[in-house]
Amino acid sequence: MNLDLERQPVGRSQLELAGKVDLGPREGGPTAVEVTGSLEVDNLGSRFLLTGRLAALGEVECGRCLAPCVLAYDVPVEIMVICSVEIDDDMGDTLVIQQRSGEVDLSGALREAAILALPQIRVCRPDCRGLCAQCGTNLNIKRCDCTDEAADSRWDGLPE
Repeated sequence: MNLDLERQPVGRSQLELAGKVDLGPREGGPTAVEVTGSLEVDNLGSRFLLTGRLAALGEVECGRCLAPCVLAYDVPVEIMVICSVEIDDDMGDTLVIQQRSGEVDLSGALREAAILALPQIRVCRPDCRGLCAQCGTNLNIKRCDCTDEAADSRWDGLPE
């Protein structure tokens, strides 16, 4: 996923993106996601500002029932490509790439944006019931015969 600096018209244009972004190994999270969408490119002469939202799809393990599922989420993107030698130190949360000409490889910046946008809670569906804490049965598939844990008798002497 590249941005060709020499072929970008002056002013505002669209950059269509589609491809796989490798996120690296991570516990419970996807190792790669497919991203699709378009970014708005503002060619300001010595700078290119890319902004927009991309759709990401990746395979994960549900955090409640441990079943494999597809995670779909939005990836907000804000990337600044600077063609001049001078760099402003105060770019805020914008990812900055410095390159004078040619094609800019956006995969590193898109990887970082996709990792930062990963949802903290990854579940197969919002009403996932998870696993039984006693027997491990997937409660989305069937009910178990376990009873609620009895209260710990060591706490009986304390006032309520």
